[in-house]
Amino acid sequence: MKFFSKQYDAFNFTTQFCATVCGSQSGKTFLGAHWAGKKLIQFPTKNGAIVAPTYKILQQATMEKFFQVWPNLRQYYKEQKGEIVLPTGAKIFVRSADNALGMEGMTIHWWWYDEAGMGSRLSYVVLRTRVSMTGGQGLITTTPHNMGWLYSEYYIPWKNGEDDQLSFFTWKSIENPYFNQEFYNAEKGRLRPEEFARRYMGQFEKMEGLVYDVPEAQIIDPLDIVKRADARVMGIDWGFRNPAAIGIYYLYDKAWYVVDEWKRPEKTTAEIIKVAEALKKEHRIQFIYADPAEPDRIEECRRAGLDVEEALKDVKGGISYVQQLIREKKFFMFNNCRDHIDEINTYCYPEEKEGKEIKDVPMKLNDHLMDSLRYALFTYPRDNLLVQPKASSGVNQYYPELGI
Repeated sequence: MKFFSKQYDAFNFTTQFCATVCGSQSGKTFLGAHWAGKKLIQFPTKNGAIVAPTYKILQQATMEKFFQVWPNLRQYYKEQKGEIVLPTGAKIFVRSADNALGMEGMTIHWWWYDEAGMGSRLSYVVLRTRVSMTGGQGLITTTPHNMGWLYSEYYIPWKNGEDDQLSFFTWKSIENPYFNQEFYNAEKGRLRPEEFARRYMGQFEKMEGLVYDVPEAQIIDPLDIVKRADARVMGIDWGFRNPAAIGIYYLYDKAWYVVDEWKRPEKTTAEIIKVAEALKKEHRIQFIYADPAEPDRIEECRRAGLDVEEALKDVKGGISYVQQLIREKKFFMFNNCRDHIDEINTYCYPEEKEGKEIKDVPMKLNDHLMDSLRYALFTYPRDNLLVQPKASSGVNQYYPELGI
């Protein structure tokens, strides 16, 4: 197989993990399919995994390209089980990353994660652990869709030399010898510079249509302000297949701070309550606001002794309020709240499509902590943040040392 030079270098990476972050139609998925075949030759009896962020991308793009490169392997694909069972005894687990915990339990010697920039941070964390015992390699092939976890937890550590087990390769779409030069030039004239850089030059840029554009100066090192905070608030977004999410927010000196988080799929209400109780104690939480769409779960919390109130469900009003806080520099995020940062960098409005009216509400994708954030900040009394609102019942007996 003949690669162009940058493809060849990425194909032969020697670190444990490699990210190939390139423009659209640049040959990155082609590279990934060949690299997966190389691992099958190296480890004919060992298991591996092919992953994509959604089932649709997995079937229509990733696996389609894989079987174009290796057509003889299609006969061994058991799609319902999500496995390619080879005559050598090896299995290739074929998984969609929208259920990240569905990849737990696999012991594998390699993985290929296609279009990983669209996936969740949790999916990357799970895949890393799947090769922790075997010392196997992992390959990411993707366009830089946003400045989420791939930028903050992979690119920046690689760039700063913080992890010698990471390698990183990038190239423009036009560096693929088969890419059409006229189309490339036309897209450069049609698109905004930031979007063109992301789509065709393989460069990290903020997504167009972000709901919350938080300046880097407002993502800060953690502060020890628990005893000085004017209010300490928890937001809860329920979930099961989709992750449940809990955010912790402090009001201090007229500004809101994102200080802690918890986000997990497939957790029961009882398990969520247990986590909420622990976070309430740790942060001395005064107010808890939860998604009102599931009143039975709120009642279950109350019966368990957790004083939970229904959050305001005004999506547009809540978003507008948080946007105003960001503009007025009254909103800050601790940089250890990585899931909040990942979500806020991907939380966006739908792209405009010709002939279709676009709703001015965000896309429902990877937004669970964004919901908990809105519940907490927008439900908390906003008429005068300098006036401490009446605390929930029973709080005084918990925190008398704070005078509340």
